[in-house]
Amino acid sequence: MKNIKLLPSVGKKRALYLNKLGIYTIEDLLYYFPREIQDRRSFGSLGWQNINFSSSQKLTVIGKVLAADTIVAKNNLGIFKVVVETLNKPSAILSLVWYKKLNRKYDVFATLKKQLQKDKEDSEKYIIAYGKVSEIKTRFPEINVEDYEIITNLNEDSIHTNRLVPIYSLTENITQQWFRELVYNTIKTYPLQEFIPQKILAKERLIDLSTAIKNIHFPDTWQLYSEAKRRFIFEKFLLLQVAVNKVKKNIVSKPKVGKYVIRRTLLTPFKEKLKNTIPNFDFTKAQKKVINELFNDMLSSKPMNRLLIGDVGCGKTLVAVCCALLAVENGYQVAFMAPTEILAEQHYYTISNYVKGLYNQQKNCEVKISLLVGKMSTKQKHKVLSQISNGEVDIVVGTHALIEEKVKFKNLSLVIIDEQHKFGVIQRKKLYEKSVLPDMLVITATPIPRSLAMTLYGELDISIINELPFGRKPVKTFYYDMDNYDWQLVLERLENKEKVYIVYPIIDETKLELKTLLEEYNNLSKTIFKNYKCGMLHGRMKSQQKEEIMKKFRDGEIQVLFSTTVIEVGIDIPDATVIVINHAERFGLAQLHQLRGRVGRSELQSYCILLGKITTPEAEERIKTMLETNNGFEIANKDLLIRGPGHIFGTLQHGKTEFTFEEVLNYTDLLIKAKEYAKEIVFKDKEYEYGDVSLLFKKVYSKYAKDFVLASVG
Repeated sequence: MKNIKLLPSVGKKRALYLNKLGIYTIEDLLYYFPREIQDRRSFGSLGWQNINFSSSQKLTVIGKVLAADTIVAKNNLGIFKVVVETLNKPSAILSLVWYKKLNRKYDVFATLKKQLQKDKEDSEKYIIAYGKVSEIKTRFPEINVEDYEIITNLNEDSIHTNRLVPIYSLTENITQQWFRELVYNTIKTYPLQEFIPQKILAKERLIDLSTAIKNIHFPDTWQLYSEAKRRFIFEKFLLLQVAVNKVKKNIVSKPKVGKYVIRRTLLTPFKEKLKNTIPNFDFTKAQKKVINELFNDMLSSKPMNRLLIGDVGCGKTLVAVCCALLAVENGYQVAFMAPTEILAEQHYYTISNYVKGLYNQQKNCEVKISLLVGKMSTKQKHKVLSQISNGEVDIVVGTHALIEEKVKFKNLSLVIIDEQHKFGVIQRKKLYEKSVLPDMLVITATPIPRSLAMTLYGELDISIINELPFGRKPVKTFYYDMDNYDWQLVLERLENKEKVYIVYPIIDETKLELKTLLEEYNNLSKTIFKNYKCGMLHGRMKSQQKEEIMKKFRDGEIQVLFSTTVIEVGIDIPDATVIVINHAERFGLAQLHQLRGRVGRSELQSYCILLGKITTPEAEERIKTMLETNNGFEIANKDLLIRGPGHIFGTLQHGKTEFTFEEVLNYTDLLIKAKEYAKEIVFKDKEYEYGDVSLLFKKVYSKYAKDFVLASVG
């Protein structure tokens, strides 16, 4: 790829400015798409009678210069006026106006004056100007100029006006005009090589690369702009899908660790234990369906590579434990990875309770589970590492450090990754690089649409749990004005020996408009909750402090936990039945739902109390949605409607390619087709049907080699 410095108008200094935008090569420049397209076409066809000169509307004027003059206004402000006769029929006389701060050392309008001077050939000059109609009444209607071009030939191509014009996100050192001209000239001179097979372009009615690049930057019509946009969205989908299918092909071509038989020496006792400890226990239909999918994957000769999506409290961990026990009853080890130490400890506690008392016939002892996290002493770590390497430990719970070099498993066959809100591929890449692959299950508590999951986790098969366990009562949600809440319900639950979360959005006393966690803790713990044991948890605490507080809360030494959103995901305290969320209007809808998921984790009736001051329609809509539904999938879709796709999760990134949620949701048909083509090209060896695909593979490799293991690409 050619360096951006090779372009004639780009020197070392400007190259550095472009680098700040992520532009290092000519291809980077061409793929730096506009943030918007402005319609700056001449209004001549509309007729003057349709222009409202008191409306501050923007328009384009093409005219012949009649006169020009500089006026000095107050505060050393310079005004340059150009009187033009428009070429529109019927014609009109207008004033084009520029405003600039005057400078004693030089004429700030010198460049413009020089451009307007007649050449030696005395050829006629015309000005094309784009700007806002001034509301100030003068002799001639005035336009405050934002952009302009001087031309001598009316058939000449314009770049900045009289067309659909690109507007870019730039740094202060790069002007729109200079960057526009750079892109325009590069498109004209830089040849592009198509890499999507012609048969696919024809079948999907997609325009070719050169036409698409031209019309994504400088569209001739809105229709061509839409076609260019559609082509590049398909291109991004196709490149990613080819990459993830290459990963899948690499995975299935590698030997699998585990060879399983459903022995039921642990699975049956585990189910009996659940029935004995949980009244009327049974797996939900969704859980049974997913367990069947996962077991089929594990029993297959190919490594499992699956994503499990589920709402908060739907029983994902229980399903994961079933997979773990299938591995253990066949004599293998399991690694359970969480994104943080606090969640790793929570999983360790939960899984320990599940497997306690289960007898491993392979080893003639109880199932052994260990925790491995950073805060442990060197002596403790050494002991656990030794037990892992000699096979004494069946299930190891920890952070992503579990797959590092120093952790040596004797016979690891299953890795369970709890990613929560994290969508990275780095840790999964480390697994792909192993010569012999374990089965892998990735869990997320974010109820995202399947089309979105295909983009985020394209290399994984997908399973969804969309119902709550039997006996779980829906959390009752209420909203109260912050100043009028009496805490009666909370005190009743505490009297019933239940536990309470009280959540605040910040721990920053400089933001005086919000009640801080510390202030409220000092106030309420000494007044309303003076008869109960209170504790406080926030993100500024050290890991060990957080763990101690959570242990006390879990064990009943703390009954009321004042907290920031560090308790948002993963914390599982069955007898915590009330969560009070202060300043609920400040939280996003998805975050409110995740916080509500901290309660309602047993057969006890649970409550979510939203306290706030509704000041915007969006906040009112969020609160209304929380009161109407407990369904995470409905809430995720509602959040998309309220805030728009880009505001919920930001931008999805896989290497250099960025996807907006709008693209994924609005172009699902292209995503599905891209996935089908990628499978055919990579898995079914149908390259011959599409001609030479080497350029496609080369493009995939250049984009994704750092993100995925693509050794066989090309």
